[in-house]
Amino acid sequence: TIADQPGDDGKKVFVDSKCSMCHTVKSAGIESKKSDASDLSTVGKDRTVDFLTKYLKKEAKLNDKDHKSSFKGTAEELTKLVEWLSTLK
Repeated sequence: TIADQPGDDGKKVFVDSKCSMCHTVKSAGIESKKSDASDLSTVGKDRTVDFLTKYLKKEAKLNDKDHKSSFKGTAEELTKLVEWLSTLK
């Protein structure tokens, strides 16, 4: 199954945490129902693991804005999520 592929733990966290309510990852086959969803297919190209971690914990801003919601999962889940996001280029 898809979830058994290495590195896909973060993708599972993304889906299970309902990140797709607001975000699309077209490169990973994840579509949001929102028409104006931000596509994160290349987020790892411009953002570091450190920045993404801080942003999802609302400890950093992007374009002067906080992430709409603080990540609710465990520290381990956040690490897996951010590591996966950083591979999207």
